[in-house]
Amino acid sequence: MDKNTRQKLIKAGAKAMLAKSYHAVGIQEILAAVDVPKGSFYHYFDSKESFGVAIIEYYGEQLANAIRKKVTDSNYSPRQRIVEYFLAIRDYYALNGCGHGCLVAKLATEVADPSACMRDALKREFDKWTELFAACIKEGQVKGEINSDHSADAMAEFLYTSWEGALVRMQVNNDLSPINHFIDFAIDRIIPKP
Repeated sequence: MDKNTRQKLIKAGAKAMLAKSYHAVGIQEILAAVDVPKGSFYHYFDSKESFGVAIIEYYGEQLANAIRKKVTDSNYSPRQRIVEYFLAIRDYYALNGCGHGCLVAKLATEVADPSACMRDALKREFDKWTELFAACIKEGQVKGEINSDHSADAMAEFLYTSWEGALVRMQVNNDLSPINHFIDFAIDRIIPKP
């Protein structure tokens, strides 16, 4: 199996599904985008559903790497690392438009109910991201920078769930106000200074 071709299919699928939706993207469209023969798809994936899982895992790892880079940046304090992460994402949407949002959140609303294997993949990615924030929050609590009234895990779960909701609302509104409100309002309440 050619891993390069498989990766090209996954990247093309992620891009198409972010622009449209899981159900609106056909296999032929993906094959044409990467110039792969029509019968080759099932050489790389058992089904469109397994293709969806591969896309979720690919996108999830890309986002986990971005989160990890920000929340472990020793140039900032733990609390400031989290704030800087959300500010960087807001800046990205300010430059690139508000229409796409997070692919995993988009897929969660579309496929989590009908597909158990895709729902499990989505949960793994959300859990991975939340754990990265929880580790940073714990560090901030130990250093006395973040309030310790609540567990870091609960704070991270609420923080990231609220963020994903703000991204969905950003797409609906097609403007930055939901994520601006998240940053302005939620940060001080979810990861308050002691």
